[in-house]
Amino acid sequence: MKPFVIYLLPVAFGCLLSACGTDKAETRKDDTSETDSLYKHVETAPAVFEQPSESIKLNGKIEPDESKEAKVYALASGKIKSVQVELGDYVKQGQVLAVLQSGEVAGIANDVSVAESNVELARKNVETQKSLFEGNLATQQEYLSAQVELKKAQSELNRARQVASITGGSNAVYTLKAPISGYVIEKNISNNSEVRQDNSTNLFTVADLSTVWIIASVYETDIANIRLGDEVKVRTFSNPDKDYLGKIDKVYNVLDPSNRTMKVRISMPNTNNELKPEMFATVKVRTAPGDSILSIPAKAMVMDNSKQYVIVKKSNGLEIKPITVLRRIEDRAFITGLSEGEQVVTSSQVFLYDALNVK
Repeated sequence: MKPFVIYLLPVAFGCLLSACGTDKAETRKDDTSETDSLYKHVETAPAVFEQPSESIKLNGKIEPDESKEAKVYALASGKIKSVQVELGDYVKQGQVLAVLQSGEVAGIANDVSVAESNVELARKNVETQKSLFEGNLATQQEYLSAQVELKKAQSELNRARQVASITGGSNAVYTLKAPISGYVIEKNISNNSEVRQDNSTNLFTVADLSTVWIIASVYETDIANIRLGDEVKVRTFSNPDKDYLGKIDKVYNVLDPSNRTMKVRISMPNTNNELKPEMFATVKVRTAPGDSILSIPAKAMVMDNSKQYVIVKKSNGLEIKPITVLRRIEDRAFITGLSEGEQVVTSSQVFLYDALNVK
């Protein structure tokens, strides 16, 4: 039995080695076939020359368009009888905002009445003087004086009526009306409060919010990179996933001494009324582009040992190439180490990188 066992051992050992070799060969064959399958279906993107344009982030605030805003003041003193709108209400042009009881308006109305009476009296005096003059009972001078007095009375009546039309009151009642259609964005009165004509504070502000302004602050270090007409993306805290696109249409070339910033303005359509006054906004300004640099999608890069690589797809297979990243702007990487037009893999690149390194 011993010789038989001795002869079998080499045979068994040989079979074991053969089996192991077959498993390794099959494993390599499976890896190769899997890599070949990925080669056919990988997504790629070309390396292209682009002009990088960086973004400058600014903080801003939404404000009404001043050309579509109206402040309402009281042109006569008095006491508030009723306030008919609230903050945030939409009003139409000519709609009553508040009603005042005013002694000044009563005085103006009285002036108109007195002026009308004086005109009527002066007209009758002219007629009387005319009859007397024609009957040689009055001198020409008396007749001319009566005509002058009539003209003075008519002039005073016109003045009184103009004052009444400016104040807009009648019978001791002064009415505040909306000068334009829009939203009440400011309200500084309440019922039974007193109003003085010489008060510089407006009682209401009405604004048409179909267009709004975004006023953004530019730090002194960024002023040289901001230009009129630069494209911007605006986001608000209330809707952080939505970009509002616009352009800088006004650069205020003065600095605020309190914070050393310069203001810029972006006029923005607001058809859905999503942008409201006093909202905070983030403004990204795309600066003017520089020289063209080779760029690829940033997701195509693979980092290994603090170095950047890409997988390049060629007609005869895949190849790992090292690259140098010059800058990264959003989803684009500006690099050196490739040629224009080379196709870089943008899907499963980490797996392919590991598989190619094993080979």
